[in-house]
Amino acid sequence: MTSSEALSYQTLRIIDANLNRIGEGLRLLEDLARLLLNDATLTQQLKTMRHELVTSDWSFNQKLLQSRDSESDVGINIEAPEPDKRRELPIMVVANARRVQEALRTLEELAKIPDTTSKLDSEKFKQARFSLYTIERTLLSKLLRKDKMRSIPGLYVIIDTQALKGRSHIE
Repeated sequence: MTSSEALSYQTLRIIDANLNRIGEGLRLLEDLARLLLNDATLTQQLKTMRHELVTSDWSFNQKLLQSRDSESDVGINIEAPEPDKRRELPIMVVANARRVQEALRTLEELAKIPDTTSKLDSEKFKQARFSLYTIERTLLSKLLRKDKMRSIPGLYVIIDTQALKGRSHIE
């Protein structure tokens, strides 16, 4: 294998790994928007993004698949230390959104390599990354609001008798 073929093979491995990260992370966010929040708009945005970012070029997908070598991946058993082992939904949203954003940034940079510019669009990855920043904020906000509403068991009314100005509290 020549050095340019090796670089191409290694580059394809990086592209494949990051496209997989993007698909997996967006799928989890999409499922939360759809099945937990019942939010059709967020679900559609995430689904559209996921489908737009996955390449439909069959021959390129074949090259990516051929470059996949998970058995000899030196990073497969390396785990980053997690400051908080609790896997609450808001933490999952942030973790998966960040994972997708980082993968998008990696592909955005790789798309600038001359050999990859015909298959990858740097600007598309950049736009998706910035769109995801907004989607992450919206999804997290709705999820936290839903959690907060669940923790409030009922509605309590506090009446200021001075504000009633002599009227009954039932009026």
